[in-house]
Amino acid sequence: MKRDNIAGDRKKQAIAVFDIGKTNKKLLIFDLGMNLLESTHEKFEEYQKDELIYEMVEEAWEWFKKNLKIMSGIYDIKAISIAAHGATCVCLNKEGELSMPVLSYETDPGEDFHDSFHGKFGDAIALQRSTATPDMPCLGCLAKGIYFYMERFPEEFSKTVSILNLPQYFGFLLTGKKGIEYTYIGSHTYLWDFASHDWSPLVGRLGLKDKLPEHISNPWDILGTITQKISEETGMPPNTLVTMGIHDSNASLLPYLIKVAEQPFVLISTGSVCVVMHPMNRVFLTEDELGKVIFYNLSAFSNPVKTAIFLAGLEFDAYTGIFRGIHGDRPFPVFNQDLVEKILSEKRAFILPAIVPFGMFPDSEARIIEGDKVYSFGDVAGGNPPEFFEDFDVAYTVLNLSLAIHTGVALERVGIESGPSIYIEGGFSKNDVYTKLLASMYPSSRVALTNLNEATAFGAALLAKSAIEQKTPADIGDTFDIETRQISPISLKGLSEYADEFLKRIKM
Repeated sequence: MKRDNIAGDRKKQAIAVFDIGKTNKKLLIFDLGMNLLESTHEKFEEYQKDELIYEMVEEAWEWFKKNLKIMSGIYDIKAISIAAHGATCVCLNKEGELSMPVLSYETDPGEDFHDSFHGKFGDAIALQRSTATPDMPCLGCLAKGIYFYMERFPEEFSKTVSILNLPQYFGFLLTGKKGIEYTYIGSHTYLWDFASHDWSPLVGRLGLKDKLPEHISNPWDILGTITQKISEETGMPPNTLVTMGIHDSNASLLPYLIKVAEQPFVLISTGSVCVVMHPMNRVFLTEDELGKVIFYNLSAFSNPVKTAIFLAGLEFDAYTGIFRGIHGDRPFPVFNQDLVEKILSEKRAFILPAIVPFGMFPDSEARIIEGDKVYSFGDVAGGNPPEFFEDFDVAYTVLNLSLAIHTGVALERVGIESGPSIYIEGGFSKNDVYTKLLASMYPSSRVALTNLNEATAFGAALLAKSAIEQKTPADIGDTFDIETRQISPISLKGLSEYADEFLKRIKM
């Protein structure tokens, strides 16, 4: 067991959060003052069978129970909250058991499947217009995942009486109760109609109405208390509360909705996937945004959040892996204004997206440009890098210029206007070059880093605290503060001209 002792205090009343990432699963313990006490985590790699990729939900469940038992021997756990990644559902038979294994959304069903789905339910642009959901890769749209189950496993699906989203499935295992909440069904599923604030027509056309929980709840509503069996297995009392659960990005957003809701803001949650979220009071997509990975989430308060996604962390890891292959394992450089302005003025070196055709530039092929020479990503990864890769500081700065411009396009597409605060959390908040470049691109905005290192778990814990106190999350804002550190913008000569040249070279 990988366990991180955050604080030594014992015998506290506490909240347990199960944070279900794509690979890492975490159990985190917060006290009722929202201080993180302990965390433990484990990796659960997906497994492949017959060219399909599956989630290890049963193994994760056994790990979660085992660690709940350990933590309940240390803390008086009053409530459990669950946050999970999106695009994943669980099919149950009448006995409440899996009617088939749980597919990963990274399963590639092939072009014929996508053609069949869109031929039956509408083309991708029409569906994006009506459901504010883009055509995600693989099975990234939940409706496609369900349709794939129906087509690939007709016998097993015929035995399915209930379909639960991932957070509510683990809630069901804890309580024996079935539920559904807004944030998960409103996140790139094709199943939600933002105009009517109700199920989309696809729910009826897929025949799902009788398989989904009837009442849509708030994520902080109480799903139930743990069963006697779970109480015996974990040592927690039978009156331990379990909240409805929440989609992970919306959990990260929740603290900001509570503390800075009166001011316009955008949250950039960074990692392998960079998620740019802009809470809004209306739903609209321009013609230019259709076909891009731009969509609307439903927040914890069931309000629209315009969202853009791109694979910033994947691009960063791929290129820095190449840099380290050339230069060895060395610390990343800090911001150097003279170097940045030299690169900007010369406009000779560019790293263009995208290694994976996804995000803001789905039709752009990854290329590295040095003067009049163009290198494919395959060339560079295969050991034929451009000359500027030989200078670690230059290569790293050019990469971060690429990522900052990419982020800027995402910010524009979620409707940022002059002045709103921009909060950066996650791995890129520690990237001195990226954060200073982004702040310099938006000098009229307050660009700030935050102290919420476990933002997803923190947001989920707020739901549990709300349930314990029988309040809404909006009513417990005095419980916590978000510490921020503003990044001062720097007047960089040539920044806008470099960005213009960068964008000219990309197929938008």
